[in-house]
Amino acid sequence: FLTFEYLMRLHTRRTSTPRSSIPAPLIALYGGIAGEVLWLSSYPFDVVKSKMQSDGFGAGMRYANMRDVWRQTWREEGMRGFWKGIGPTCVRALPVSAGTFIVVEMVMRAMG
Repeated sequence: FLTFEYLMRLHTRRTSTPRSSIPAPLIALYGGIAGEVLWLSSYPFDVVKSKMQSDGFGAGMRYANMRDVWRQTWREEGMRGFWKGIGPTCVRALPVSAGTFIVVEMVMRAMG
């Protein structure tokens, strides 16, 4: 939401127009950009979370804790290990976030 609100306020300041006059395609664009920023800033944490979730239990357990996930991923795969799958995630995030933010903004406008 931080990126979206920043872009919306930047638009209103640059154009000297009220928020309610920002057209839907621009709202969708700003929402899509906000989604991309979110994923780019948090993706390594999501990778670690996913590795913890898919880890086995008992004898099949590979990681002792989150720190161990970070350590093993860094040792075995380097920095690239924390970014595997970022491409499809970003391709998916743009339209999903654009749709989410346009719907929220239009509902807020309709509610007054």
